[in-house]
Amino acid sequence: MTGADIEFRFESLEDEERFVREYLPDAWNRFEASDCWETGWFWAYRQFAEYDSGPDCGLARIVFEGDPDAVADSEKSRWNRFDGLESWRLRRYEETEEGYDSLLEQQRDAKGEVGGEWEYRLKPLAARFAVSYFRDFDESLPIVGEASDDNRAGAGFWAMYHYAMIQCGFDWYDETEACLKGMQNRLKSLASYEGTDAAREEYDRLLTEWEAYREELETWFDEHPTGEASEP
Repeated sequence: MTGADIEFRFESLEDEERFVREYLPDAWNRFEASDCWETGWFWAYRQFAEYDSGPDCGLARIVFEGDPDAVADSEKSRWNRFDGLESWRLRRYEETEEGYDSLLEQQRDAKGEVGGEWEYRLKPLAARFAVSYFRDFDESLPIVGEASDDNRAGAGFWAMYHYAMIQCGFDWYDETEACLKGMQNRLKSLASYEGTDAAREEYDRLLTEWEAYREELETWFDEHPTGEASEP
């Protein structure tokens, strides 16, 4: 087994979305049931196309450890028939300049001995969630739902992170630490791709909204019982 990735380029962003929603969920079942697949995940990039640093067309990658030739041979007829797929390209990590023996080795080199192993194990979990999400939801959920009588908590995609942290044994403070780390990490990523001005602007926006939230929070305190809830 060796590490590899397959890059898919599409004629349009809509073609990429169809590929992710229509092809990947069934494909993931085949991958994980196959002897030529050890583990893996995917990335899709249509959401970044509006930015200068984003792709010029639909773009997705499947990253995996297994038998690259066998995976490609088993799926390429489906890829070649997929309407809107412009091209696909297989890259074996053992043939790169670094010559990685495995996907795990590549992740450790990129993220550190411990962090690399954790990412190697976490990213497949994220991929399984994503393909399940595509199976269950025909359209994307809003990031933050609008609070209403029908959606009292303003549930949206953000709630998935909350539910996952609760189910995995984390508490309120763990979750706020994760949110803070996420914002810090994304600001640095934004700077890397879009420049320091974009990152500073987003930092200022977040800070302004957070400071303004104090008044809303105090109003909520006045209107709701506090310190009395049990069994969160």
